[in-house]
Amino acid sequence: MSSHRLFPRPFSLAKLILIAAAAAVMALGGQLLHVPQAQAVTCYGDYCSGQDPFASGCAADAHLEDGASVYGSYGESYVQLWWSATCKTNWATANHYAPSIKAVQDTGYEQGYGGFDGAQSWSKMIYSPVHHVKAVISGAWGVTQTTYI
Repeated sequence: MSSHRLFPRPFSLAKLILIAAAAAVMALGGQLLHVPQAQAVTCYGDYCSGQDPFASGCAADAHLEDGASVYGSYGESYVQLWWSATCKTNWATANHYAPSIKAVQDTGYEQGYGGFDGAQSWSKMIYSPVHHVKAVISGAWGVTQTTYI
């Protein structure tokens, strides 16, 4: 009588989850691994000041510099400061409609509201390879802002 089993060792829960996740990715035809094409940048340097970071393509290489949040009756509101190395610009984003949003340079120069996509608001960009910039939103609760980066 043979003593072999269908599976030589029992599968651990972690291994079963890994197998199920791999099967799901393959079933979706790799859609979860979709990488969008890079958008061409339409401005550079000071010509980017006052421009939309998403429409200009500057947001494509952006990285988060800093963030701040406040908790209120509608949950958490946050503001973030972003930097594009390609365009040498900063801008602010918030997780709600925030017409008060702005990016403020340490010189006092600022750029205000740039748009809202139903999920987040953003400011227009500030060309700032040398000066420090902070992101600011305000409302009934007061002012929420990042530090100057």
